[in-house]
Amino acid sequence: MKFSKTICLFLLIGVFACQDVDKAEKPENLIPESKMVNVLVDLLKLDGAESMSSIEFEKRDVKTKELIFKKYQVDSLQFVKSTEYYAENFKTNQRIYDSVQARLEREKTLLDSLVKEEREQSKEEKDLKKIGKEKFKSFTKNVEVKKDLEVDSTKTIK
Repeated sequence: MKFSKTICLFLLIGVFACQDVDKAEKPENLIPESKMVNVLVDLLKLDGAESMSSIEFEKRDVKTKELIFKKYQVDSLQFVKSTEYYAENFKTNQRIYDSVQARLEREKTLLDSLVKEEREQSKEEKDLKKIGKEKFKSFTKNVEVKKDLEVDSTKTIK
């Protein structure tokens, strides 16, 4: 009895597991992979900016997705259909997201190096200002000493 219930259960699971799954058809206006990478990179950057200062975005009523779609001349439906199509093809989807990640990492590395360079320049400028102030102080002391000497020498000449 227990054995027959188990077999029935597996048969039911097998029947429901073999259902027909509809795959997304390739849209007529499919966003090419390279353009999709660009769109996703910009969407992620704007999303990050929006999460950092959401109050400012709300004050200005900025619609980040609309800006990106306008920039790349795609609409939201085209983006959704392209995303669905690429999501079903694992290798293509993986390639797109690997490209997005690589681009963001390159940009982060570049920005980090620029920030580091700027900090070093700022430190050098502070050091130069400090050295300049010290030289100015020693110069003014030398001028004061020379003036004192000139004053003393004119006094002795008289």
